[in-house]
Amino acid sequence: MLSSIMNPWAFLGLLLLIPIIILYLLKPKPKRIRFPTIMFITRVERDRRFRFFPKRFVRDPLLIVQILIILLFVIAIADPYMKTRVKKGIAENVVFIIDSSASMRATDIYPNRFERAKQIVNGILDKMQEGTKVSILLAENVPIIVLKNSNKENAKSVLNQIECGDTPTNIGDAILFAKDMLSDVSGSKEIYLISDFSNTEGMDVGVACSIAEKDGIDVNLLEINNNGENMGIVGIQGKRFLSERDRFYLTFTVRNYYETDKDVEIEIWLNDNLISKINDKIPRNSERLFYIEDKISYDLGIIRVMLNVNDNLEVDNRAFLVIPKIKKYNILLITNDSADDFLKYAIMASPDFNLSVAISPVIPEFHKFDTIIHGRIDKNRILDGMYHDLKSYVESGGNLIILPYQDLIDIQNREPELGELMPTTLKWLMNSEKYIEINAEHEIMRDVIMADIIVKKYYKNTQKNNSIVIAEVGNEPLILYHKYGSGRVVYMGLNPNSEWSNFYYSSSMPVFWFKLIRWINRKDMALMNNFKTGEYIPLDVNTTIVTPSKKVMKGKNLILDEIGLYEVNLNSISDMIAVNLIDESESDIRKSIQIDITTTMGDEEDVEVNIELYPYVLGIVILFIITELILYRRRGYFVS
Repeated sequence: MLSSIMNPWAFLGLLLLIPIIILYLLKPKPKRIRFPTIMFITRVERDRRFRFFPKRFVRDPLLIVQILIILLFVIAIADPYMKTRVKKGIAENVVFIIDSSASMRATDIYPNRFERAKQIVNGILDKMQEGTKVSILLAENVPIIVLKNSNKENAKSVLNQIECGDTPTNIGDAILFAKDMLSDVSGSKEIYLISDFSNTEGMDVGVACSIAEKDGIDVNLLEINNNGENMGIVGIQGKRFLSERDRFYLTFTVRNYYETDKDVEIEIWLNDNLISKINDKIPRNSERLFYIEDKISYDLGIIRVMLNVNDNLEVDNRAFLVIPKIKKYNILLITNDSADDFLKYAIMASPDFNLSVAISPVIPEFHKFDTIIHGRIDKNRILDGMYHDLKSYVESGGNLIILPYQDLIDIQNREPELGELMPTTLKWLMNSEKYIEINAEHEIMRDVIMADIIVKKYYKNTQKNNSIVIAEVGNEPLILYHKYGSGRVVYMGLNPNSEWSNFYYSSSMPVFWFKLIRWINRKDMALMNNFKTGEYIPLDVNTTIVTPSKKVMKGKNLILDEIGLYEVNLNSISDMIAVNLIDESESDIRKSIQIDITTTMGDEEDVEVNIELYPYVLGIVILFIITELILYRRRGYFVS
């Protein structure tokens, strides 16, 4: 049954029939007759033209054919279609997207959401034809291919081996990835997405589905969610105090997703010792911040926070934090008598540093030290070869920090090795009070307040060697650095001497120098100790990692998709890292993505489809055009 037309304005084309019919009616029809006079035939022909035009209209087949051609062509342009119901089965090419994020571990559906998703996929595989090509994607924060263009037997085998991750999810990107996987195959295409639809990162799910459907891919959304309730740890931070390195602080946030107030017992462990137990009641749909501090040894410390609560998601009931052991750095300050006392006191305030002071020209061997600070040095008291040795020290992996003084520009111009080491070229000294402008977000500036610092003297200079500027003063680079050989060189243009700035009385000065020395001594391949699930270990070399479930992985840029403690072996150095979920959205296991959900799971079903009729109408038009040409030929138009 004709249901509708797409372009009703096309029927205006029927107006073309009016002039065609008029021309046919007025056109005289030649006929052989005998006539006595011209006047007689003229009168007869005029009378016959109007007397017989109704008969001509009905009996002229050429006119009828042309009217039908125009009528059917207009109908084809109007794009008619009819609705009908057909049986729809599983496509020839299928991609299963299984949400394997942390929320799929929820137990509001037995045994849990992820296992139920695997059961659903198994059921759909049982209904497939033998020739169906099957692919399987896991939707974590990045899509993971576990099977591509295989058969259903292999799909069942892979399905039994896959496990749920502890990461957030990105459903939209997984749909687009599946679309790209199907772009080069022929035949019917279909995507099955099985998810709890509790949350997602990345592209909107509805938009991603629309993009896939425009490519002729059917997208089926299957929901596994019983709106479970949860309480979880959604934030954790902690570190040693800068002033008391044998003490640490810990903050963590617990959120209650229940619709009622909930009692919770919290245990805090340091290594294998229970150091605190907290009992509290958290109001419904709210969170509570907890803070503790305690003593800790200088060795590596592992903190565990455990929630003793019976909810539907266990993975966020525990959180881990690694506090690195204290590594003492040997620092050499080259200076004159009492010239850099403020700097000396700031460095000595930290137990992380062993400071040695050398008065030029008596300088110890550089290789004994992790970092050398080039302070105020009299240009007339420099031994020959000192800067050659300093250059070799940095090239082999040592670190150098250079402070500005009156004689520094003369030393730079006189000693080419120093000029080559520096990340900038000094031009002349400026005597002008200016405030500091932070030019780049850098970890050495974190927790450092520079808003009230006034620089009284600074060098006009030009950066070089692709150096990175951290801070400026008067549009001149003030703090900048570059790599030289295997080491780093920092030009610290903010001199804490009272003649050069008021930085010496700022409480941020010891913090700044602590961060600067710690950062400059951390090698490029050094590990951070605390991560979120879904992040990568940013390394350029092959690394061996033992996961919390005791799996051994090797490679570069390994994704961390399991919460807990990882053992990392890098260049014969062992370290420990902690990985946590720490995601408010992922811990909220209630459905939050509003989208139409598919109710069928691979069964044949009656679906309503639109069948376009214009191809059939155009076929009839072509037949009538052929008929018209035959009629013209029979009338002698195409005979030479």
